Amino acid sequence: MKNNANTNLILFHHHAPLPSKSASALAAANHHRLLFIFFLSFFTFLFSLTLFSSSLHSAATTSHSLSSSSPSSSSLSPPILAALLHYTSSTPPNTSMSLPELSAVSTVIHSKGSACNLLVFGLSHESLLWRSVNLKGRTVFVDENSYAVSKFEQNNPGVEAYDVVYSTKVSQAGKLLGYYKTRPECRPVQNLLFSDCKLGINDLPNFVYEIEWDVILIDGPRGYAGDSPGRMAPIFTSAVLAKSKDSGKKKKKKTTDVFVHEFGRKLERVYSEEFLCEENLIEVVGELGHFVVAAEKGEKQGNGFCRNSTKLSEPFTPDSGGDAEVGVDDD
Repeated sequence: MKNNANTNLILFHHHAPLPSKSASALAAANHHRLLFIFFLSFFTFLFSLTLFSSSLHSAATTSHSLSSSSPSSSSLSPPILAALLHYTSSTPPNTSMSLPELSAVSTVIHSKGSACNLLVFGLSHESLLWRSVNLKGRTVFVDENSYAVSKFEQNNPGVEAYDVVYSTKVSQAGKLLGYYKTRPECRPVQNLLFSDCKLGINDLPNFVYEIEWDVILIDGPRGYAGDSPGRMAPIFTSAVLAKSKDSGKKKKKKTTDVFVHEFGRKLERVYSEEFLCEENLIEVVGELGHFVVAAEKGEKQGNGFCRNSTKLSEPFTPDSGGDAEVGVDDD
């Protein structure tokens, strides 16, 4: 018994320093435990924040209004980014439109809401702007240059652009103006896909003739020389597309906003007044004419495009200015 007690006493004194070592190990263990809890909490917070941000981003992308988008969106949409890069890299800017002209078109597009159908004749320095302004809608470009169309599509994935071969020439503008008045195939309301009218564009994809366009911008093709295609066909085609909408039974008729750039040139002005009609001209901003054309499909239609076109029957003669080559080709 005594030996056992002494043994216990010796063991007790031998291990007297151990309590301090155990405390140190315990403190280290507690430190590791605290670190683990910290990192666990930190990554849990990050995970929760990621889920919250994803929810905000999803809500923003499903919204029908740009104003409801979350300010914490991680990046710009590709079309917006492409437009910003395009315009910031242009030194100096070679836009063909003034700020008031750009604002006039942009304001109307924006007023149509997120489902605007925009048809643009002519690829230009502003093309990316129109696509960006109408980001939530559908924008289709038509141009005479097949290479430019191909390059534009290549540089801007997802864009809709089509090339068209124009059979008209500026030098034929006078004869074509008299021609359409004697041809029943050049009537205001029709499906241009099956039209034989020389002023009508009938070789675009079928959907172009089926969509009810809200806004049409005519900024092409070339019209500065006698052998240029001129904008006679786009102006005529735009008028037919606008008038061939189903007017429906509502009190308020469906309308199409049609913009004609370089409206100050005689050819553009005469053809616009003949087919888009002077009574539909609501404003002129710089070189931009703005028409609002009402649908007539399903209604009693007259023979002409306008209520009063007697003023527009005057002979088409060339200007003495920069467009001196615009005139009647008698060949």
